[in-house]
Amino acid sequence: NPKAEASGPIVESRLDVGRGPVATMLVHRGTLHVGDAIVAGDAWGKVRALYNFRGEKVKDATPGDPVEILGFDHPPPAGEYAKVVENERSARHFAQLRGERLRREQFATQRPAGVTLETLFTQLQEGAVQDLNLVLKGDVVGSVEAAISELGKIQHPEVRVSVIHQGVGGITENDIMLASASNAMVVGFNVRPNAEARALAEREGVE
Repeated sequence: NPKAEASGPIVESRLDVGRGPVATMLVHRGTLHVGDAIVAGDAWGKVRALYNFRGEKVKDATPGDPVEILGFDHPPPAGEYAKVVENERSARHFAQLRGERLRREQFATQRPAGVTLETLFTQLQEGAVQDLNLVLKGDVVGSVEAAISELGKIQHPEVRVSVIHQGVGGITENDIMLASASNAMVVGFNVRPNAEARALAEREGVE
């Protein structure tokens, strides 16, 4: 139905220098217009610009169209279902609800027996298999997925690598708090922590 409010999956997202968060969406239903309020997972925003697969600026995207979206507050996770909502206030509300749910799920599924680098080698000497928890952030979803795939191939008799959270974008205070609560390290690929996150990491002793 091209007359409905637009919805469809996020195929890819990244941080683009100069343009900010960029998300590629495949429109399944409805027509996406410049100016629409949109939400995808814990990301929300107002569509500032649309680009087709040729890189040409367009005013709208109809069912079946892959389109690049500018206007999200941060890159939405690939695989999330994006949808147009009534206004920016609603978009922000839905994104906050989804973000809280994701954080609860992460804390519920994280392994309690995390270790810090300072204690890792001491505990290794005791001969027990230890978990090295990681919070992994990158500039593009593909890079993050590739890194996780490679980490998953590591088979070590003494250390088990566990990625407890992954995401696209700069390292934030939320990442530091999650790492602190689970004795994890934060690893960034082509991204850096903001000033607040760096200060919090120093206070919390997070690497």
